[in-house]
This record gives sequence, C-alpha cells and structure tokens, in this order.
Amino acid sequence: MKQFSILKFILLLILLPLLSSCASVPDVPPPDPGMDAYIADKPQILKPAFSRLRSEGRRNEVLNNMRLGLAAYRAGFKDIARSALDRALQGIETVYADSESAKQARSLWYEEGMKDFKGEPYERSMAYYYRGLMYIEDGDLENARAAFKSGIIQDSFAEEEQFRCDFALLIMLEAMVSQRLGNVEIAREVYKELNKFRPDFSAPSDANVLILIESGYSPRKLADGPGHAELKYRRGRNFTENRVQLSLDGSSYKAAYPMEDIDFQASSRGGRQIDKILKDKVVFREKNLAMGSALSEAAEAAIILAPLANIGSANAMGSVQAVAGGLAVIGALQQYIAINAKPQADTRYWDNLPDMVHVALIKTTPGTHSATFRFTDEKYLQVPELAEKKVTFQAYDNKFTLVVVKSR
Repeated sequence: MKQFSILKFILLLILLPLLSSCASVPDVPPPDPGMDAYIADKPQILKPAFSRLRSEGRRNEVLNNMRLGLAAYRAGFKDIARSALDRALQGIETVYADSESAKQARSLWYEEGMKDFKGEPYERSMAYYYRGLMYIEDGDLENARAAFKSGIIQDSFAEEEQFRCDFALLIMLEAMVSQRLGNVEIAREVYKELNKFRPDFSAPSDANVLILIESGYSPRKLADGPGHAELKYRRGRNFTENRVQLSLDGSSYKAAYPMEDIDFQASSRGGRQIDKILKDKVVFREKNLAMGSALSEAAEAAIILAPLANIGSANAMGSVQAVAGGLAVIGALQQYIAINAKPQADTRYWDNLPDMVHVALIKTTPGTHSATFRFTDEKYLQVPELAEKKVTFQAYDNKFTLVVVKSR
C-alpha cells in the first residue's frame, strides 16, 4: 500500500503541470468605458458595426472591417466604406505573415477560432470586389481593374497547391474594365476565359451601364464531424429569391444574368491553409485517444491478471496494482489532453454578403433612366414578401455608370 501511495504521489507531481495547462479559461474582455464616446459621432445605422469592430479587437479586425465596409457602402457612407475595406485588405495581404498570431494558429493548444481572422478565399475575393466597385464609382478604372485581378488571385490561391480561378463575376469585371480602358486585346482574352465558365453570357462591346443585383443572404459556416473539426458550408436562410427580372424605362421585363453563386464559391474551394492545421490537430487527437484507450485497457488487464500471476507475496500483488493504477491515470490523462486539443473549425464568416450576384450590361442613350427590379424564384414566380424596386440613374456617352441593387 505504501508503494502505491508513493507511485500516486510521483504521478501527481508529474501530471499536475499538464493538467493545469489544459484548464485554460478564455479571457473575458473588461467593459469599455470609451465605447460611448467612440461611437457617438458615427452614423446611427453603422453604430453596431463600429461597436463590434472596437470590442472584438484584433482577432476579428479584418472580419469586422469587411462587415463595416459593406454596410457603409450600402448605406451610402462611401468614405467610411473605403477606409474600412482598405483596412481589411491590408490585413488580408498579411495572411501568411510570420507573426505571433500565425504561431498561435499553429499551436495545438489554441482552437482555430483563436487566431486573427483573414477570411476564406471567397471572402477575400469579395472584399476586393467591393473595393473595385468603389474605384469604378470614383472613375479610377486602373485601380478597379487591379482590385478585380487581386480578387482573382485570392480565389485561386491555396497553401499547398494552386487552383484555377472560377470566380466568373471578377473575371467579367476585369474584362469589362479593360475594355473601357481601351485594352481591347486584354479584354478579348479575359472574355475568352469567362466563356469557359459562362459560355451563354455575352456582353455588348459598347455597353455604358453595368447593373449588379444582389439577392439573398450569405453562405454560412458550420462545424461538423468528430470534434467539430470539419468546416462545412450551407446556403443562407430565410430567403427564396434566386432570379431577377428588370424593366428599363417601362419596357418589358427581361431576366438579369445570374453571374455568380457566392455559396458555390464558398463550398467548392479546396486546399485552404487552415485545413492543414486542422488535419494536424485531428491526427494528434485521434492518436492520443487511441493511446489513452490502450493504456486504460492495459491497466484493466494488469488488475485482472494479478491474482493469476505467480507473484508469491502480498507486496508483489500491491506493486502490480500500483502499476495498474498508474497506467489508468496516464490513460485518462492522454484522453484529457486529446479532448483539450479542441480541433474545432473556424466558423466565423462575413455574414452580410449576398447569396448571388446577377448582371445586366446595357447600352443606352445619355440622360436619366429608370430600372425596375422584380425578385423571383427559379421558376420566375415573384417572391411575395419582396416588392419591386425602382432605381433612377444617369447614363453618359463617355463615362461608365454603375448601379448596384440589393433584394433585401
């Protein structure tokens, strides 16, 4: 019995530091006395986004700048939108930097959600998409094209291999802007690339109005599988529209072209950097669970076999049981460590993106025009809760007009 007590004491001395390291408690941010002053002069509609940006700090800085930038863009606060998206893009461009946050992401003792958010390829691409639209509105077509090309790069980039970009919306915009800049050969080549993905789409070469219609809500990220380690995507909820019809100046309704399915872009990407980190964690967890189970089984076998062994003394019997007890403790610890590795998928996502983007490229006369939009399901039946939207815009001979409309 004395030998067993000594062994337990030694095991506790060895294991106590490990147990304490597993019992980490997430930090709870203290109240922010400066929050009211920070948001006091912000537009009312954007105060929740600014509050979230400040309270969630660096970990979600890129994500919250994405959210803020898009919300500001839609609300007409273009200066705020530019600044927020520029900050998000700056963070995106350091996604693979050698920083402390990157080291944390590689540690088995941090959940994937602990690291700084940089977004999935589709989210990063959409950040460049919106920044490019603002450049078009500012008349800066060179920077608009650069933004769309950067979005294409983000769509094709993965850590371990290079994927072919299939983000048709960005390819179309690069071609269109190149055409407006007079780079006819470049535009022709980019349109050829677009036709590989959208062979039934054709754009008038002299179009002077681009209408982009966003429908639905963003794709969602869910954690699934053993240990919630698998990242899965689901289409957004609480909407049924996925087609758009438009009438120009009271003419008959025609279907806008469904250029991009954002949910498809989210769910079809492969080779994400974080996959490797997740795989490493899952392998570690499975290995440790297996080791823990084997050690527990060995402990049970030692206890069962002890009376049958030719031991010859009670002291020897006590020694065997002490070893068995030690094995049981180690086995339980192995399982505890594996559970605390927490290889959970990062389910943070850009939640004010659309589900789809529809396109209409139009050649029309200079002057004031109106477009009326009808939102329907895939059978072109109008969604009852969505009223038609009417937008008035100016068209020009020597200037490109961009119109952006959202279903909800």
